[in-house]
Amino acid sequence: MLDANILEQMSEYYEKRADLHDSLMGYTSEAKTEKLMAPILRRCEDYIAQRDVLEVACGTGNWTQLLAKRARTVVATDINESLLEKARCKNYPCDKVVFRTADAYKLGQLRGRFGAAFAADWWSHIPKSKVPGFLKGLHRKLRPGSPVIFVDMLPNKYLHRMFSHYDDEGNLIHRRNVPGGGDYYVIKNFPTEQELRQVLTGIADDVRYREHLALQRWILTYRTKSRQKTA
Repeated sequence: MLDANILEQMSEYYEKRADLHDSLMGYTSEAKTEKLMAPILRRCEDYIAQRDVLEVACGTGNWTQLLAKRARTVVATDINESLLEKARCKNYPCDKVVFRTADAYKLGQLRGRFGAAFAADWWSHIPKSKVPGFLKGLHRKLRPGSPVIFVDMLPNKYLHRMFSHYDDEGNLIHRRNVPGGGDYYVIKNFPTEQELRQVLTGIADDVRYREHLALQRWILTYRTKSRQKTA
C-alpha cells in the first residue's frame, strides 16, 4: 500500500531545493542545457515541432526553454508554485509559453486539449499504483494520435547510494537531504523497457524506447490511440 505522506514529502522536498535545483542538475544556462541535451533533443524534436505541447512537472523550466524553441506553444505545469516562480524568470520566445499550477494526477482540471505531451524526470517519481491513472488522465488531454515523450534517468551509483528501502507496492524509496532543511523520502523508480511497454499495451501506438548511456537517460516515445473507425 502506498504511503500517502510520501507524495507530500516529495512535493516539499522539491520546494525546499528549488533554489539549488538548476546548479545541482548542471542546468547553468540555456545554451549549456541545449548543448548537454542535444542527443536527446534530436530524438524528440520531430514529435513536438509546431505542436501545442503540454509539459508535465516542468520544474524550474529548463526543458520548457528547449521545448518552446521547437513547439508552437507550451503549457508548462507543475504542482509546486516555488518551482514555477523560478521557471517564470527564464527567457522564452514571445507569447509561446504559459505556466499553470496543476496536479499531474488531476490534469482534467486544465482547459483545452493538446497536440503533444512531454515530461522529463517525472515518470520515476510516479508511484507504481498511480501510473495507469496518470496515463489515462494525460491521454484525455491529448488529441487522438498525439505524440508523447518521457525522458528519465537510468540507475547509477550516485542515485543508488541514496537507497533506503522498497515500500509495500515495490517503489524504490530514496532518502534525500536539503541543506538546512532536513531529510525527506522520495520515490525514485527505474522502470525497465519491458515494464514501460507493458503499461502502455493497448493504450499507445508506435512505442519506441532508447537509452543514452552517456547522459544516463532513457527516452520513451509513443502516440496516443487514434479514433477507431466506425462502419
